[in-house]
Amino acid sequence: MILYLSSQERTNLLDFLMEEENAPPVKKMTGRFMLKQFVIYDMRNFSHCREVILDRAAFVDEDEIFAEAVGEFLTMYSARITVICEGLQEGSVLFRKLLDAGVKNLVTAEEIEKIRDEIRVSLSRRGMPGFAAGGERYCFSAENVQIAVAGAQERIGTTTIALGLATWLGSAGAEVAYIERNERKVLSSLKDAYEMEEEVKGEGYWLEGVWYGEQMPEQGYQFLIEDYGTGEADIQADILLLICGTKPYEIRRTMQFLQRFEKREAYVLCPFVDRGLWNTYVEALETDYHRVFFVEYQPDCMDGGPNAKMFKTIVRKYMAGA
Repeated sequence: MILYLSSQERTNLLDFLMEEENAPPVKKMTGRFMLKQFVIYDMRNFSHCREVILDRAAFVDEDEIFAEAVGEFLTMYSARITVICEGLQEGSVLFRKLLDAGVKNLVTAEEIEKIRDEIRVSLSRRGMPGFAAGGERYCFSAENVQIAVAGAQERIGTTTIALGLATWLGSAGAEVAYIERNERKVLSSLKDAYEMEEEVKGEGYWLEGVWYGEQMPEQGYQFLIEDYGTGEADIQADILLLICGTKPYEIRRTMQFLQRFEKREAYVLCPFVDRGLWNTYVEALETDYHRVFFVEYQPDCMDGGPNAKMFKTIVRKYMAGA
């Protein structure tokens, strides 16, 4: 099913789909919306929709807030988004922000037939070609921002997520250090497997601009990612990431773990969750203090690409102009 949020002027824009063979049904909502509020309060009622089409003219959000809400939507839900913004130029700020948020389908034509043609392409299996925003670099306004990563139990992906975040931050242009605080001591294996460059003093290692070590580095960095493994209740950090399992034999440990941090602002990251159950676990785990994200499969621990969108959301407030 297609969910279409439309302005009054474009209410009938998708009616042509009824003549298309095998076209999915359209759930149409017409009016004036605030996208952030819709994502938080209303979208869960339409989580079964696999395509969402947003008429930009229907939303009162400012461009920056609108693009941010789109990014949050794509993090929380598995639906594909198409944004209709007639006359939007490729060099505009909103165009770039929507690409950065993860939107690949941007309908920018101004003539009605061309708009319909672009919508057809957007709804095709491959979607629109050429709109990909990979490999971006940013300016970070940060100094020694401590990011603590802790897991509810062992072998749940805590270190993989911490390393992926460090790698992504480094590739995005940040000065970043990874500090191994857990007892597994995987760094000794990683330095050989990835042929890390050892510091002259022998206190740490370098790989593609990221520093790795077991103690706080002497020099300052924009981000310090501390991998605590199974975690401790007295963790102090500017950003707290709690890695939690959702399988039946994991959920008890998860709830006990989250209770230890119940009054701490934190992101709850859940790996290996079926998309059809995302809403269920958001309702079960999200609180006024805890925001839930779902981790994409990351087979290479040193590859931040699969979860780049999530990482960007987590550090967005430190990104100049984002």
